[in-house]
Amino acid sequence: MAEETGKKPVAELFTLPTPAAVLGVGMPLLPLTHPGWVFAVLMAVVLLAPIAAERARLPGIVGLVLAGMLVGPGVLGLLEREGAIALLGGAGLLYLMFVAGLELDLDGFVENRRDSLVFGAMTFSVPMALGTVVSLALGFPLLAAILLGSCWASHTLLSYPVYQRLGAVRTRAVATAVGATIITDTAALLVLAVVARAHQGDLGPSFWLVLVPSLGLLLAATLWGLPRVARWFFAGLGQDRAVRFLFLMVALFGAAGLAQAAGIEPIVGAFLGGLALNRLVPNDGVLMQRVEFLGSTLLIPLFLVSVGMLIDPRIMVGDRASLVVAAAFIGVAGGAKWIAAAASGKLFRYDRAEIATMFSLSSAQAAATLAAIFVGLQIGLIGAETVNAVILVILATCLLSSGVAARYGPRLPRPPVRPAALGRRVLVPVARPDTAERLTRLAALLARPDGGSVMPLAVVGPDATEEDLAERRVTIARAEASALSSGADATGVVRIAASPADGVLHTAVEQAASLVVLGWKGYRSTREHLFGSVIDAVLARAPAPVAVTRLGRAPVGRILLVVTGPSLEPAGRSSLTVATEIIRRVAHASPAPVHVLTDVDGPLLDRLPPHVRRHTLHYDPRRPALAVREMATASDLVVVPAMLGPQALQGDAERISRAAPDSSLLVVVDAVARGGADEEEPRSRGLERTLP
Repeated sequence: MAEETGKKPVAELFTLPTPAAVLGVGMPLLPLTHPGWVFAVLMAVVLLAPIAAERARLPGIVGLVLAGMLVGPGVLGLLEREGAIALLGGAGLLYLMFVAGLELDLDGFVENRRDSLVFGAMTFSVPMALGTVVSLALGFPLLAAILLGSCWASHTLLSYPVYQRLGAVRTRAVATAVGATIITDTAALLVLAVVARAHQGDLGPSFWLVLVPSLGLLLAATLWGLPRVARWFFAGLGQDRAVRFLFLMVALFGAAGLAQAAGIEPIVGAFLGGLALNRLVPNDGVLMQRVEFLGSTLLIPLFLVSVGMLIDPRIMVGDRASLVVAAAFIGVAGGAKWIAAAASGKLFRYDRAEIATMFSLSSAQAAATLAAIFVGLQIGLIGAETVNAVILVILATCLLSSGVAARYGPRLPRPPVRPAALGRRVLVPVARPDTAERLTRLAALLARPDGGSVMPLAVVGPDATEEDLAERRVTIARAEASALSSGADATGVVRIAASPADGVLHTAVEQAASLVVLGWKGYRSTREHLFGSVIDAVLARAPAPVAVTRLGRAPVGRILLVVTGPSLEPAGRSSLTVATEIIRRVAHASPAPVHVLTDVDGPLLDRLPPHVRRHTLHYDPRRPALAVREMATASDLVVVPAMLGPQALQGDAERISRAAPDSSLLVVVDAVARGGADEEEPRSRGLERTLP
């Protein structure tokens, strides 16, 4: 009657409105959809889940996966995975693979490429064969069994962040497993593509005619084209680190998109993109710090949370058929991966911790497995019960992978200490603004082939004023900009020290400099002859090779290497090796021919390294300074290997400098030879491996 007469019931007349109704607000409905609530929950999970996991003595990534399960639709139902969370989770997986490619120790990877190929083949073929056989035994059709076998053949580097945190990503076991990921995931996803086409009856020659060229174009675009575009961009528009970071993001997701267009899983493209830019992003540079910050605080945790949201605990008690299938698949996935890791490790003579590391990195099932299982569901090869079983396998393998990584990661044997690549971190003390930019450009040229960074350094005394510090900061900022414009990364330092030499030496040790580039006027004053100079003090105690340079005004048109008899003796050969490596880098940057001026003749010529004998040789038995006076021109870069010690700039080096006052001069001293010939030989052999 109330509705008919337009009057409200008496009870409603005396009902007070709620505060939420008065304010026009209400409690949010589940699942949460407003961006504020969604990101508040996600950020709380990313913040609190690792802390809670560590308190429970579990790896942090396990906490993120379990927290994703808790807030997902399978438990509390706070969030839905579809939409933004699935998108961010996918981006996090691509980011994880990209960072793995960026951080991969390429030298170690090349040394262990056989291990990666062998382990990749074994960790693909063993689970593939065993998984197919077990699936057939469980009653699956042949194509479905092959598809399920490919699920366990692939893997996701879910536990990679554990090794990142432990600083173990450069160990041989991690390098082997990361390299094997390319083989397993590419092969597994190719199997997926073939099975899907076979099920649809479209596996003809046209499929292969499209797939093979597409894969070739993807490799060419990423591994050949992307580094060249990056070098051009970094030297031009990308002189700001924020712009460089955005370029990396474009490269990451662009490479993933190209892979998807080529019919390859996007994670393979992301890894190839990181691999292509590996040399251009120094692991200890500012740009890499920004890449790792975004990944470790946002995208990679969101990927782990999104994986957890796939898990529905109700399956464990509500679907016994799925539990039986899941138990069989867990045994296949874990057992086959352990067999592959153990067999490969025994073959490579790895220890138990290294074998466990390979197993932990190769046992987690997530990315490629999800792609395969969802494609199989869409085309009707498998049913929902099988999908539920696979989700349980993902949960079990993720927990197993992270647990093994947390236990055995700290026990990994650290790789043997190799001499740092020449350009890994180039220290450039700058004092005069008029020469700072040119010195920094030379340092950047030497750093680029190693993906290294340049460190301009200004040293001031303890009594420096604010004006002095401000002036030095301006000089350092200009030097940084000069290095960035040359395509290298740079981080400037202003240091207070009792003396300039102490400041240079302390910074070289503290920052693990691989090369020190010093400016020189080309001669020594009377006072410097009597009391020594800053350069003498640095040369006497330098922990790394030193290149002392006087830069001429003319562009370099020819490189003239001066090789004397003492340079071929054990005490001088190391400096000669460093000098030839510097020459290689300079000649690569500018088409300058290399000529060798030597006073060595006859049988002694056999002492010249082969890569030196390949250049044009000029024999002159006179003193080197007289020969250089007649031969050098203003466009020459004269390179002089010198003996170690504070007298390195005396004798031939100073006389050659005075004999060719208009030429550019580079005096090279390898401080590693300080320990004698026994310590010099390994370094010389190591550098010669990098020479053409």
